[in-house]
This record gives sequence, structure tokens and C-alpha cells, in this order.
Amino acid sequence: MLRSRIRTKLTRGETVLCAKAGYQDPEIVELMGTYGFDGLWLCLEHRKLDPSVVGHLIRAARLGGMDTIVRTRPSNYADLIWLLEAGARAIMLPKVVSPAEVREVVDAMKFPPEGRRGLDGVQAESAFGRFPARDYIAQANHENVLVVQIEEAAVVPHIDAIAALPGVDVLFVGPGDLTLSLGISGSYDAPAVTAILEQVVAACRRHGKVAGIPCAADQVARYHALGFRFFNVISDYRCLLNGLNKTQADLQAAGFPLAAPSA
Repeated sequence: MLRSRIRTKLTRGETVLCAKAGYQDPEIVELMGTYGFDGLWLCLEHRKLDPSVVGHLIRAARLGGMDTIVRTRPSNYADLIWLLEAGARAIMLPKVVSPAEVREVVDAMKFPPEGRRGLDGVQAESAFGRFPARDYIAQANHENVLVVQIEEAAVVPHIDAIAALPGVDVLFVGPGDLTLSLGISGSYDAPAVTAILEQVVAACRRHGKVAGIPCAADQVARYHALGFRFFNVISDYRCLLNGLNKTQADLQAAGFPLAAPSA
């Protein structure tokens, strides 16, 4: 069974750096892995992908040396098991509003006695059945990571209770949806947002968990100083956009402007 790169770094108290994939191309995922990222964030909340495509992306991430973090659709816990069996190392749970939701996911992710997950020992996660069942169960319970998103105003009173739950590893703030939920969309430096960030960090420290947030690479030091240790810093979309913007600007400066696209 492959060890989780994210789990190893969390255990050591090291910083975790991830990238996000929005396109359905395993080759892009494998390329991203060659840059040394710890994890690949794959979103199934806002994208509906064929399971075979998801499997290829997970395998490409494994080939590139990255754990796969799969953000599932809210309240769709039936889809968790096959993702773990395919080799995903972490589940990201969006739109959480109560500890009860999180406990249900922990039950789905963990084998007894820590949860109620059913056993199928012939998938990629268990080295296709070549791993002793007892060892597989113990390592899967240890290696798999649960990332709970803090992005709803309704969850704020429950942050400490969620951080206290066994089976929760990371509290990952979603600034976009959080500010939208608070009625201050895009105001990431508002006092109310800062207070929630501080609350998340304090709860994680109190209960031995890790605080996470998506941010640009040049913002990592700022959030790290606040107590965050788990970051998503780039996406395939952002790489493509930045490259196209630079090419457009370079051509403009050289006197060869690109034609404006039609509406």
C-alpha cells in the first residue's frame, strides 16, 4: 500500500503544498506532479466527471508522486468508497454546516472499529489484493485524510466541535464561499473573515489538527505566519491563463497584437 505523502508531512508538522486540476487530462496531472507538489486537488463538487476519467486522473497523480484530494458533492457520501479504493488519499468535504455531517463521512471512510466502511481488498488502494487484509485495514485508517471545508456562515459556531472530531485532519477555509455566505463577497481581509481564520487556527492547535487555505504562492508566507500549514497554490487553469496573458502582452509589446475574440 502506498504511503500518503500528505499524511507523512502532517505527522511531521511540515507544510503541505497542493495544486488543483480542472481539466480532464491525465498528462497535465502527471506533469504537475513532476514539480514536487504533495497533493492534487480534484473537484467533483462543481464538475461531473465520468468515473473512468476520475480513475485515470488519480492514477496520473500517483504516477507523479502526489496524493489525490477529491472534493465530493455535498451530502453525497455514497461516492466516497470507490474514490478511496481507486487510490485517492484524501476526501475534501464542502459546504459543511454541522458536526453530524462530518461524523457520517468519518464513518464512511474508516474501517471498524473507527467507522463502518465495507471491505473490498482487491482495489488499487490495497495493492490489488496483494496486501494482507489486516495490515491494509490498519494502514488505510491511518493514511487516508479528511479535509473539512469551512465556507459557510452556519458552520462558524461549530468550528471547535468539528476540529475535535476523531478522523478529521484538516480544516480548509474556502474564502470565496465564506465571504459570499457572510454577505461580503470578495472581502477577504474583512475583520469578520480574519476572526474566522484565527478561530480555525486556534481550534486546530487545540485539537491537534491542521489549518488549510487556498492562496497564491506569494501569499503562503503570510498565511503560514497566521498558523496555516496546508495550501493549494495553483491550478492548471491558472497556469494556462497566466501563460496566455503573458503571450498576449508580449505580442502586443512587439507590435503583433492578437485579434480581439468575438463576443
